[in-house]
Amino acid sequence: MLRAFCGIIIVTAALCVASAHAQKERSDDQRPAMKRPPAAKPKATAAADEWCRSYRLTAIDEAVCADWTLVDKHYQVVLMQRSLQTLVGFPRTLRFEQLHRAWLNDRVKCAGPDATTCLHRVYDERIKELADSIVMEQSKP
Repeated sequence: MLRAFCGIIIVTAALCVASAHAQKERSDDQRPAMKRPPAAKPKATAAADEWCRSYRLTAIDEAVCADWTLVDKHYQVVLMQRSLQTLVGFPRTLRFEQLHRAWLNDRVKCAGPDATTCLHRVYDERIKELADSIVMEQSKP
């Protein structure tokens, strides 16, 4: 399970690096070096894009959807949460679901003019927390 999780993170990181490199790639006259056909969205991005188009988004969800980096972090949290729940199994998974719902509701504290910065911090903290929980659960006998 850890290998699959690490693989997801590595693929996501590689996609981010490739995207950033492609955006920075310029010729000497500052025009794009070459025109590329639009790339197909990765499965994770397509699922997140579908979520962002839903009609039941909260104000915080809309703020997340306005920043693709946050959308990627949101989807990473979703995948990590699923991995953790698969790892612990029922009935312990119920406790992790409650904690996750509480975290989703706590994102409201990021409302305001610096919502994006706050959300980045909150998502980074959640990703670290989930990663730590996954490692702890895997190390249990």
